[in-house]
Amino acid sequence: MNYLNFLEAVIIMIAVTLPLLIGKNKKNEENLFWASMVSVVLAIIATFVTGNANIGVLNFSNFWAILIPFIAGFITYGIYGLNFEIQYSKFSPITWLIFIPIIDTLIFRHIGILYTSEMNFKIQVLAWFFPVNVFLISIIASLIYFFIYLRNGVKEAIVDAAVFFVFGMIAGYIYVNYGILTAFVSELVFNLWRIIFGSIKFQR
Repeated sequence: MNYLNFLEAVIIMIAVTLPLLIGKNKKNEENLFWASMVSVVLAIIATFVTGNANIGVLNFSNFWAILIPFIAGFITYGIYGLNFEIQYSKFSPITWLIFIPIIDTLIFRHIGILYTSEMNFKIQVLAWFFPVNVFLISIIASLIYFFIYLRNGVKEAIVDAAVFFVFGMIAGYIYVNYGILTAFVSELVFNLWRIIFGSIKFQR
């Protein structure tokens, strides 16, 4: 394992997501929208600098790679919405269906997994086998999002970090096996439920 490459990958991840930390600290979906726009630009630049992504294709064989995140998103954000208020505004759809999936897919999946590709041996998590680098990048992503959401309180930040860890494992596995395009769509359908439930006022 080239630890210098790993350190460089972590620095890129933090640099790209730093605007999200600033935007989310203001606890406003509009600020998160503008911050994520900046992060998207940084993510695209970083991707061009670090190399070409495995785009992959969407076809019928990828059906389960989309259906599983769709179901997981329903369960995750359904439970989340029962316990926490999901912030929603006119900026939320493009933020969570376009910007955040682009950032996560390019930075945590493409660059993160690319720079840690030497860690390709697998470990068992529950009943599934995941490459070690997918597991490692999911942990890093969850820690970054923990600090992004910390302003909302420690409890909510932990839950948000757990959400991003679980989906990081799913999307990382999809990226490795189906490519970056399918990984992007999988996060889009996962976050779709955040938009749906965010527009619904849960009874607590």
